[in-house]
Amino acid sequence: MLAWTLAFAAGIYCLLQFSTMPSLWVLLILPLLFLLIRYFSVFRLILIFCLGFSWALLRIGADVSHPLHPDIESRTVQLMGTVSSLPVIYDDHVQFLFDVNDVVDNQQHHFKSPGIIRLNWYKTKVVPAPGETWLLIAKLKRPYSFMNPGGFDYETWMMRQGIKATGYVKESKTNQKLKESNGYLIQRLRYKLSQEIKNKIDKPLLGLVLALSLGDRSQLYTNQWQVLTHTGTNHLIAISGLHLGLIAGLIYFLSKTIWRQFYFATQAIPAPIIASALAFVGAFIYAALAGFSLPTQRALIMIAVFLLGLLSSRRLLVSNVVCVAVVLILLLDPFSILAADFWLSFTAVILILYITRYRYSNQSRLRRWLQLQCLLSFALSPFLIFWFKQFPLYSIFANLIAIPTIGFIIVPLVLLAMILLLPFPRAAEFIYGLVDRISNLQWSFLDLLSQQHSAIIPVASTNKVSLIIAIIGILILLMPKGLPGRWLGLVFLLPLLFPIASNLNQGEFDFSLLDVGQGLSAVIQTRQNTLVYDAGARFSERFNIGDAVIKPYLRNQGVTELSLLMISHGDNDHIGGANSIIEQFKIDRVLSSVPKKISISTDEHCHAGQKWLWDGVEFEVLHPSIGSGFTGNNASCVLKVSSQHGSVLLTGDIEQAAEKSLINNMPEQIKVDILLAPHHGSKTSSSNEFIATIAPEYAVISAGYRNRFGFPKQDIMSRYEAHGVETLITFMTGEISMKFSAAGLVIEQFRSKNRRFWHH
Repeated sequence: MLAWTLAFAAGIYCLLQFSTMPSLWVLLILPLLFLLIRYFSVFRLILIFCLGFSWALLRIGADVSHPLHPDIESRTVQLMGTVSSLPVIYDDHVQFLFDVNDVVDNQQHHFKSPGIIRLNWYKTKVVPAPGETWLLIAKLKRPYSFMNPGGFDYETWMMRQGIKATGYVKESKTNQKLKESNGYLIQRLRYKLSQEIKNKIDKPLLGLVLALSLGDRSQLYTNQWQVLTHTGTNHLIAISGLHLGLIAGLIYFLSKTIWRQFYFATQAIPAPIIASALAFVGAFIYAALAGFSLPTQRALIMIAVFLLGLLSSRRLLVSNVVCVAVVLILLLDPFSILAADFWLSFTAVILILYITRYRYSNQSRLRRWLQLQCLLSFALSPFLIFWFKQFPLYSIFANLIAIPTIGFIIVPLVLLAMILLLPFPRAAEFIYGLVDRISNLQWSFLDLLSQQHSAIIPVASTNKVSLIIAIIGILILLMPKGLPGRWLGLVFLLPLLFPIASNLNQGEFDFSLLDVGQGLSAVIQTRQNTLVYDAGARFSERFNIGDAVIKPYLRNQGVTELSLLMISHGDNDHIGGANSIIEQFKIDRVLSSVPKKISISTDEHCHAGQKWLWDGVEFEVLHPSIGSGFTGNNASCVLKVSSQHGSVLLTGDIEQAAEKSLINNMPEQIKVDILLAPHHGSKTSSSNEFIATIAPEYAVISAGYRNRFGFPKQDIMSRYEAHGVETLITFMTGEISMKFSAAGLVIEQFRSKNRRFWHH
């Protein structure tokens, strides 16, 4: 059973590595394999592998075959559809999912519905409720994500959620609610409950209650997320296998205990049957309240399989039960195999079985619980390091308190309060008050842990081979006591904890232009130093490029401190993520043309003439000159990086006036191999004279997909082409990596290298 399950999963995983969708003709191999297994049993595993591959091809192919029609992308269209999710209310806009029935453009041409889309409605007092049918004027575009090493794959996440497009509602008198829908009953109930909860309690308790009762985490503060992340307890705020399992287990225990007290009832229906049925019903209702999110769907399948295993008259191997659950989940959602929570859930179950098999004897329940928690946290650490590139040092202590507090006290109380909310609101308010007092005590403890030194230990990116070796080490360390040589398991952890870095030699350097949308951020690494040039944009209190792109990239590269942070000028798309980087990393020096806008006391102005040498690589600021009088874009710090292997010029957002100054004052110094095109390829920059003077081999441009400015302008692209300069644009290439070494210039485009068939 285990071998078959692994073969089926491997087939699905294999398909998900393709950069283009395979042809359905490959399905023709299945009849041949069915024929061969009649004569050669060795082909059985190959058949199971091909069945997994084929199922994923059919299942995922159906999802990716109906994207948003390109003719209406970024054009104003009229949509008719139904709100299909809880609306998320932010300071300046409302966000919701919209199930589109009809799409009409300005010429009254009808287009095929893309299905579920996600809309933002800015500066509106209207909050569309689930089940309402609306007529809306909007602009749409296909899901598009930043593509950088270590970054979050937003396109894959959107595909898994079934969201085919994103967009925003335009102000128009045409926007109107048409009717209420009879469908979306669960979402309408969730919305009514959320409104009642919001009327009864305030933040910060509101965020916790909504997250644990309805799966709505939009009301959690940023600092709450930081505390949860630093203590390794953020998994407790997502309704998933742990919560549904605890609720199902609690219902199973209580109902079985109570049912056994009635003799005639047990004669009609045995206690295990009624307990299992009620446990599943309870878990099902809780999953419905959470909106049947993908983690809750997986958890429901696991619970159903385990309950059926308990009821089976035959003695079943737990491993077989786990295998059945894995196969059913992959049949429902083949994309699950790429999700960290999928692996963590099943790994946790397997490790619990492995730990409890050898280590418990006549210990008290409390001691067994404490030992299990400590060993499980330790055993899961390689997976946390592999997936998240960091390890919360105090997670063991935090989870020892948080898991029983949230799982056995807060969650049951929150659900009880929600049951009483509509018929007995005062009783619900009393319970919420009790939850508030309990959560405050727990939160004080978590906050204390999160503020300790080195609460989060960053770890450089590691590969799958290092993870497999580490798993072997964990299994050796958790073997029965008294087994000689168990300490050797620690040796197997070393490749994961201390990955071998590809060190640069003296005089070599890496230049990476990150994909940050409409903004700019670049990283330059020498043998022992790292420089970050600009920090992208800050979009809201919850989201900025520093946290979303630059930090994961640097962690992925094993960078824990910066030698220099340079902010070219004060526009949001260049400085927005700076404060986040300053908070997350130790920085030796900060240079900027707008030092007063940066929250650090050691900053200084950049100006022409500043030079330094790192590991055989020369750095020189060429602009602005002291007293030049340039302001705004034209005051951008211009940095030249050069060595015997090549050179790069980083220009910020300078325009033609600053370009002319550079041409007149230092025409030879600005000659480089790679030019970071000024101002994202706008018409105010990249003059013919400037390009001709620099004479670069490549021009790299940082611009966002379908950005509202239309950068880079086609005239500018033609201008570079006329000068024989090859151009690369981040929204097409993803992160652009250029390594200057003795072997010559090596260029890698992250999107091309890591593209999968569902990517843009």
